[in-house]
Amino acid sequence: MLMACAVLVGVVVGCSPTEPVVESPSPVVSEEPSPTPVPTPTPTGPVKPERPADMDRTDEVGAAAAATYFLELYPYVKGTGDLEEWNALSFPEECEFCVNLAKSATDLRSTGQTFVGGEVEAEVSRAYEFDTLYGAYPLDVAVRQAELQILANDGNVVSAEPETSTTLRVVVIHDGTAWRLMDVGEASAS
Repeated sequence: MLMACAVLVGVVVGCSPTEPVVESPSPVVSEEPSPTPVPTPTPTGPVKPERPADMDRTDEVGAAAAATYFLELYPYVKGTGDLEEWNALSFPEECEFCVNLAKSATDLRSTGQTFVGGEVEAEVSRAYEFDTLYGAYPLDVAVRQAELQILANDGNVVSAEPETSTTLRVVVIHDGTAWRLMDVGEASAS
């Protein structure tokens, strides 16, 4: 009996009587390409400020937290046109500032313009005694607003303002349920 030994492409097939033994090829596994991960969208535009926990208080501390929050909400409202919280917290019967901001944000959206920048940092610099006549807290708030631009649909700058700093008189009232913005204006020198 004749024996033949064969080596095929680096694999010893073995010795067998006259007929070579052929191994069946390894199955070829086709790997599906792994899907390309979809990038997570990054938020664009202004970010809504976090509501301070101190707004749950009904005293001077709560009034101060409410006043700064309202002012820090300003660029978010202008940039997004989201008026839900602004309208819920403002006192439109008394607050001309509140009404003007809501109208301005709506007008920007209807014309397709975009508000960019204008982030606000606010800090109460002086709290006045509780006003018993109106049931409100008047506060002076130091405000720094970053530079801002209003852009047209095509990206051209419609208007721009540099960074500004000022002190505003903010009047807030607690209506038994929540803080409401009653008035915002220039602080008088005292």
